[in-house]
Amino acid sequence: GGSRKAHFHNTLARLLELGALPVINENDTVSTDEIVIGDNDTLSAIVSATVSADLLILLSDIDGLYDRDPRRDPDAKLIETVPVISLAGDKGSELATGGMVTKLHAAQIATAAGCEMVIANGEKPEVLYDIVDGKRVGTRFLIPKSEEELL
Repeated sequence: GGSRKAHFHNTLARLLELGALPVINENDTVSTDEIVIGDNDTLSAIVSATVSADLLILLSDIDGLYDRDPRRDPDAKLIETVPVISLAGDKGSELATGGMVTKLHAAQIATAAGCEMVIANGEKPEVLYDIVDGKRVGTRFLIPKSEEELL
């Protein structure tokens, strides 16, 4: 429960303080049954939320979230910014194709914890510099505004 989460947070915080780059992988051979999350997208969102990260970047084989499946529709357009993520009734929609379902779920977890998320193409890892600099790369999921701000 809470103490395990605190221990995990402290361990990661200490590793980062020491300048180490922790590599956390869901489908690792040392995974035990009681810590299975299901996929690395969700795992990365949980880790980001736990360490109070400002930004989670998911590198994929696709440039970001599209309005339609770009593999089937050449007119599909990249959605550059998602201000609020809502998956109500979206389970069977065209947006949630391939590995996008887990990425949208990760975006919900991360943004709810106050962490922005970007989905970008990992073919050229140097895009990481542009993303961190706030340039338009892939799809950026923003932190939902509080109720008061929306009024």
